[in-house]
Amino acid sequence: MSLDSKIEYRPDIDGLRAIAVLMVLAVHASPLTLPNGYVGVDLFFVISGYLITAILCRELAEGRFSIRDFYVRRVNRIFPALALVLLFCMLIGPALMYPGEYGQMSKSALFSALFSANIHFYMESGYWDVASKLKPLLHLWSLGVEEQFYLVWPLILLWAHRTKRSMVSVALAVLFGSLVVNLLLTSKSQAAGFYLPFGRLWELASGGLIACIQWNRRQESGGGSNGEIQRLGVRNVMGWSGIALLAVTQGASMNADAFPGFYAVAVVLAAALLILAGPDAWFNCKVLAHPALVYVGRLSYPLYLWHWPLLVFARLVGDGQWSSSHRNLAVAASVVLAVLTHHGVERPLVQRVGRKNLLALSLVLLMAVVTVLAWMGSSGKIPLTAAPYPNAALVAYDKPEVKSQGRVALLGDSNAGHFSYGLSVLYGDRLDVTATPGWPYFDGVKYRDGHTRHPEHVGASEMTEQVLRRIESDPEIRLVILSNVYRIYFTGNSLRSIQGAGPDETSTQAYERGLQRTVQRLLARQKKVVLVKSIPTHSVLLNVTGCLDEVRPAWRRQPVECVRSRDAVEAERREYDAMVDRLIAGLQGVYVFNTLDELCDAQYCYINREGVQMYIDSGHFTTAGSQIMGAALARKVEEALGR
Repeated sequence: MSLDSKIEYRPDIDGLRAIAVLMVLAVHASPLTLPNGYVGVDLFFVISGYLITAILCRELAEGRFSIRDFYVRRVNRIFPALALVLLFCMLIGPALMYPGEYGQMSKSALFSALFSANIHFYMESGYWDVASKLKPLLHLWSLGVEEQFYLVWPLILLWAHRTKRSMVSVALAVLFGSLVVNLLLTSKSQAAGFYLPFGRLWELASGGLIACIQWNRRQESGGGSNGEIQRLGVRNVMGWSGIALLAVTQGASMNADAFPGFYAVAVVLAAALLILAGPDAWFNCKVLAHPALVYVGRLSYPLYLWHWPLLVFARLVGDGQWSSSHRNLAVAASVVLAVLTHHGVERPLVQRVGRKNLLALSLVLLMAVVTVLAWMGSSGKIPLTAAPYPNAALVAYDKPEVKSQGRVALLGDSNAGHFSYGLSVLYGDRLDVTATPGWPYFDGVKYRDGHTRHPEHVGASEMTEQVLRRIESDPEIRLVILSNVYRIYFTGNSLRSIQGAGPDETSTQAYERGLQRTVQRLLARQKKVVLVKSIPTHSVLLNVTGCLDEVRPAWRRQPVECVRSRDAVEAERREYDAMVDRLIAGLQGVYVFNTLDELCDAQYCYINREGVQMYIDSGHFTTAGSQIMGAALARKVEEALGR
């Protein structure tokens, strides 16, 4: 994305940048239209590596290279638009975001200002999770990767130049080394392969390799152009092959859990072919160098920066959803702001400010101000229009009379954990709680091989066996409550049986078989069992705090999903309900607690019921919700133990 004029200008490269940014804009604004458009970022990486390395090769050869000058140029190029976008988000956020949302955005702004957003989002993970649509600065992960590359790349080339080593060989070594890391990382952790720089450097190094090769050829030919070295027919084949391969990547079915991996190789190869084709190849000359595409290419950096925050803010206005008019307005606004940024900020700074070192220093100071503002936002020191979210315990509510003796075990994932407070109020130290996020504690099941887990999902079959043996051996434990989020396992694709299920087993089947083994195992040891049917869950795009009128930010409205049709909720879980009915048929000592009877009436299911906020997020209870639901569950427990 460099504006440096010291290299031969190629309008087709601007056109290729336009294609890249339009692909990204398309997939973000309308994912179904171009579902693989996110590979436009990989195109950017190759283009950036090519342009910057072309400058470095020339400066090194002419003895003009300076580390200081290099970073002065990077600061002057990157900081103006980035600081503007970060300031915009920090200033508009208080009127649009809840405290938790604003704190998270401010934290990502802090890391973005320090060019380590990719590390931050790796620690959070979830680029492919739908909740990523509510992170206004998520797209800045790519800028972090790019700038981390440029911390080491000039030094590598400088070392190669001073030690008389071939820059082409050095670039090849970096390329293949990083590519191997990419493949290994992606196979072990998709998030690590996606975000961390070690597995991404090869994409930028690919563009750098092309620049090194072309520079060597120019030197060998006495300064001749690439067009004098290669025949036009060969370059035309490269151009058409490159765009055809890029089209294939858009039509192919890509597994998001395996990206970048080998998928990125095809994208990088397509970009390399288009760059190598040169400005005289027919496709490059007639299509990529078209004035309209060239102009969009010059806007690509500010357009990339602006489009995602505006799309996210449009979604926030609709509390997780957006209308086509909101989306189209956000896209149009991003184009307008990109034009204003390019002509009103970037070009004047390049053309009218002569003292580049002083400009860079001023921009660094401005970014320091942004960093401080982001730190204040992440620390809760910036006033918001939203009120703090209440999550206090209820002083008085309808509690059951507890007459039973012995201990009660609560076992499951986070949907077991959110009952623990309400049950502990009633059972005290008689309650034995084992709750691990993302793990149902079913006998004989494991995570599916290749399943990409959330970092907090650390469950394992060994943990299940240890807990079940402890419960079985404790005569004081008379009843076991099993509770989990069925959608993660039953309708998701996360579980498999450890033995005897066959290669065609689904997660749904593994869930049912695991639950059945667990229930039968507990019954065999004279433990009674209460199955808690999963609570109704809501879209992770929904901020359930918005169901409280007094806490909403100025520009947010009450979510439609605060009330859902009970018929619709029951319809989406019909297969799950049928499985539970099938499993308990004929079994003695098993009781079912239907959470819908407490969270819904005959017509609707509620997030805020009778003035009590039941949910703290899309699928977990508040403290008050835990108290009310814990009391209802305790009634079922007392009924079971009284028989």
